[in-house]
Amino acid sequence: MKPVDARPQLQAFNGFLAKSDGKDKLTALIQYACMFISAGEPGNAKKIQASVAAARKVFRVFRPLESVMPIINSPSINPNKPLPLEILAKLKALLMGVYFAADHVVWASQAGIYTNKENIDRWQKVSLWSWFGGSGCTIVTELTELARLLQRRPKESEAEWNARRNKSLAEIDARLLTLVHASFQAALAVGLLQLRPWKPRFVGLLGIIASAMNCYMLMPAVVRAPVVGKPKSDPLPQAPAPAKAEPALKAA
Repeated sequence: MKPVDARPQLQAFNGFLAKSDGKDKLTALIQYACMFISAGEPGNAKKIQASVAAARKVFRVFRPLESVMPIINSPSINPNKPLPLEILAKLKALLMGVYFAADHVVWASQAGIYTNKENIDRWQKVSLWSWFGGSGCTIVTELTELARLLQRRPKESEAEWNARRNKSLAEIDARLLTLVHASFQAALAVGLLQLRPWKPRFVGLLGIIASAMNCYMLMPAVVRAPVVGKPKSDPLPQAPAPAKAEPALKAA
């Protein structure tokens, strides 16, 4: 039996851990897993959840600046792009910058630097509401882009429409993944803000799914080394398989 070579997977995982954002999302996965296990009840799982949540803050240093860099680099509206999408992109960058900045204030309170409890609760809500707003901007943007990719253009034949759609399949899949992930993040923010009567275990489940998707999206591609020294044998000739007709995408 041929031994399994796990080095490509380990190298990809090491590349994931080399990113501060990768460490942040992995610890987020542990944090929400502990929330799911504890179900909001006191115990070791809840203590680990609080400890891991505080440890995550280290990986978020300078994230407010990183979030608003798109606005700093390009403060004007790009006339070559649709105006609503440009406004959404800048609004999202601003909201995510506020989210991380307000989260830093909460971190300062946990470190004992800032002790005004009333203001801490306010900053916590500002952070979560900004996160919800940023996720909402992503949802609207991805829905708009998906509609642009999937919608049949005027005077476009069915063959041209299908060819354009097939050419954009990778982009469609990526945008669908981003849309689903943003939806889970928005739902998680709703749960953390206690806007819905969801139990801590359900909120923890939302956090696990959102964090796992984040880890998947940040994970580098696995690069496999080519097989060296393996002789190539000429395959036996085979009859060509009948071509399968791809179903056409119906217009909405």
